Amino acid sequence: MSKWQFACDFMSVIRVYKLPVVLKNDDEPIIVSPAYTVFEVNNPNELHPEYLMMWFRRAEFDRYAVFKCDSAIRGGFDWEELCDTTIPVPSIEKQREIVKEYNVIVDRINLNNRLIQKLEETAQAIYKRWFVDFEFPDENGNPYKSNGGEMEFNKEFDNEIPKGWSYDPIGNYVSLSQGLVINATTNHLIKDKGIPLLRITDLINDTQTIFIDESVSEKNIAKEEDIIITRTGQVGLVFRNKKGVIYNNCFKITPNKLLLNKDYLFWFLKKESTCYSMIELASGSAQLDLTHKSFSTLPLIVPETNTQNYFSKISVPIENHKELTFSQNRKLIDLKNILLSKIATIN
Repeated sequence: MSKWQFACDFMSVIRVYKLPVVLKNDDEPIIVSPAYTVFEVNNPNELHPEYLMMWFRRAEFDRYAVFKCDSAIRGGFDWEELCDTTIPVPSIEKQREIVKEYNVIVDRINLNNRLIQKLEETAQAIYKRWFVDFEFPDENGNPYKSNGGEMEFNKEFDNEIPKGWSYDPIGNYVSLSQGLVINATTNHLIKDKGIPLLRITDLINDTQTIFIDESVSEKNIAKEEDIIITRTGQVGLVFRNKKGVIYNNCFKITPNKLLLNKDYLFWFLKKESTCYSMIELASGSAQLDLTHKSFSTLPLIVPETNTQNYFSKISVPIENHKELTFSQNRKLIDLKNILLSKIATIN
């Protein structure tokens, strides 16, 4: 497969509700499985490959492909059906202009995603240095452990921790609220408008597709500052700055404000090792299930409150910058989708 060639999987359309198709836009040739169809534009001076790929990315095209699937067991959308698809083809100059505008948006989204990743890594690196390596600033602003900070052996941790810190089950410091169960007795709460229901897929993809009546119990509602973790299936994913009704496959976690800073708790839960610990605590053969009781046994190092609060002052601006960038990306994605929709009306 060479530059400006397409590869697509006709046989998966009915299964994934879209035509899986990619455009190769770099110079390094690759080998493609014979299960996929490879094709290219006959005359790039009449039809720009990237303009055609924009058409394939439209949600309307995916619905069209599914509608055109045949009655075979695997329901394929075939090559003939694709060739018979009618699309508007403006002048090549107009196509290049549209592609350029689209790529500007996509490049900015990708740049923002890299920034978000860097901000996440920065906050995690600070957490590790302070609360894993114990090199948080002492009263003189120097790294605590390497500058002779007093350490003491903790039997439960089986290692030394800074003096005055503790190592206890997380259940001693937080309360859990399980999400709303949707069944025959609660189905009446689903409305056309209301509070968004936050399922795992909605948390991951930042979507709002199901809405719940505002009469739902306050314990099921997550506010912007609340911490949410997933408890079944994909156990251990952590979210914040999500507003809505949490679904039954999630927990809302509320720390004891006198003992545990919410920002310290958030970044503790975001640690990769914490996620692995939650998965290990989950039970179930068909699907993992993290119960209240199991989660409450999760071990937690609890620093002195002054150190937790100082970490909060450092980490909050980083997270705010990350959320601002997320917000920019939401608007850019909306703009990208509007542009994809508009190409159907271009002459």
